[in-house]
Amino acid sequence: MQWIFLIGDASLTLSRFERLQFPGSRQIVRSGEQLLVQYENGDYAAFFREEDAEAMQSEFEPGELEKLLRFLPFDDPKWIMLKYRNIETVKQILQEPDFPKDVFIDCDGTDLGLETVSDRIIGTGLTALF
Repeated sequence: MQWIFLIGDASLTLSRFERLQFPGSRQIVRSGEQLLVQYENGDYAAFFREEDAEAMQSEFEPGELEKLLRFLPFDDPKWIMLKYRNIETVKQILQEPDFPKDVFIDCDGTDLGLETVSDRIIGTGLTALF
């Protein structure tokens, strides 16, 4: 299982993703703090509840979060973890016409090839942004 973080403003919620179409999905299940999208081909994507900057502090190296916060255009950014098995599923989700255009994607320092579907990728060479 792999994951990326979606970063946005206060409007970044599980409910926002729950309204997406997810073509090729066979079931979309909201269970409290998780939104699970199961696809016909056996793939899945799981969105996990939004977190604020303070809650995310432990996920970063010392000083790294402060640098990221200066880069983001949000006063109080929210994070949603997106867990997945297949990066092609993530690419499909990011290309959805209804996918929020104001969301940044943090790949946690790993080049996943997502820059081919979004220009809002951070976390691969993050220090070059500061």
